[in-house]
Amino acid sequence: MIQPNYENGSIINLVSSVTQAMGNNSIHHKPLPFIESDFISSKKNVVFIVLDGLGYTFLKEQGNSFFSKHLVGNCTSVFPSTTATAITSFMTGMSPAQHAVTGWFVYLKELGTISAILPFKPRYGGEVFSKSDVYAKDIFKQSTIFENITRKSYTLSNDYIINSDYTKFYSKGSTSVAYKKENIENFVMNLMGIVQDTPGEKFIYAYWPTFDAIAHKNGIHSLNCKNHSQELAKALENFVYSISNTNSIVIITADHGLIDGEKDALIDIEHHPKLKDTLVMPLSGDPRAAYCYVRQGMAGVFEEYAKEHLSDVCSIYKSSELVENHFYGLDEPDPKLRDRIGDYVLIPKENYVIKDKVLGESPHQHTGHHGGLSEDEMYVPVIIIEP
Repeated sequence: MIQPNYENGSIINLVSSVTQAMGNNSIHHKPLPFIESDFISSKKNVVFIVLDGLGYTFLKEQGNSFFSKHLVGNCTSVFPSTTATAITSFMTGMSPAQHAVTGWFVYLKELGTISAILPFKPRYGGEVFSKSDVYAKDIFKQSTIFENITRKSYTLSNDYIINSDYTKFYSKGSTSVAYKKENIENFVMNLMGIVQDTPGEKFIYAYWPTFDAIAHKNGIHSLNCKNHSQELAKALENFVYSISNTNSIVIITADHGLIDGEKDALIDIEHHPKLKDTLVMPLSGDPRAAYCYVRQGMAGVFEEYAKEHLSDVCSIYKSSELVENHFYGLDEPDPKLRDRIGDYVLIPKENYVIKDKVLGESPHQHTGHHGGLSEDEMYVPVIIIEP
């Protein structure tokens, strides 16, 4: 089990290193010890690329590549090691304890529902909350790194997510640029354009989600993932070459890694009706880190059943234990955190995942998973290139 190293070795510390170099005087965490902020600050163009799902373990297994050639180290993701939580940390510089985006599915007490937080809609589907006059600013309160640095900022997102409520809120303070979804050539072309055709010192935050999508569908150890990582490496190598002599630095990392699940490693809550009866609502969080909201007076029954029937395949924690032991961060938690992590957290062991379902929800099962505390999920690469 790998606990996030918020002291000096997580993606939040990486963000601190980068934003401190660009005038952020309100950083919340120490910089990474192996990155020189002065070196970053001397560069006209700071390009920060997040390759969703491209974990450190996966990268090391690929052998020599453009990425491994420029690998300077690794750091941990946050907990849970999932896109919604980690990307919010990237875009705010805050720990999950501070921003309280605690997984893919987040219980929003303000609305009395479990949300899919990135699409900004109910877990069961339907329309986005803003169609009912509930806006991102009503749910999210944090400032962004783009608002806190002194440079002009650009965010590069695909045309599918760029106008989402979540993306628009957490891109505040930047100029948003869209590229064609799943089109690596268009991604690189837009990066080149921002570096070469816009004046002055600038910070560019670019997000590529396709690797993660391929890993979810096919598995992290699939040929599809290997081929796409090679495609990414080649495209970004060409990008780096194209911006030679522009006084730039390119920093590449990921939000998390993944593991592959198996059909017989599924913990289905429907097969545990006694446990389900102790819950006041469906699970939230992620299949690798599930939040359980337990009925009043049923905590003893929940604990007894979980320890007897699930302890071989799940680690069982009181949510308060994880807060007190700094799994969500070193900071004073936002008051909303307690509402969003339930009473207990089930963290599946090995390659197990835990699932339930709600009406209207697709029963589709991914092959690749993340959110847990395994080495493969938690460690991400830190790649630094000076063109």
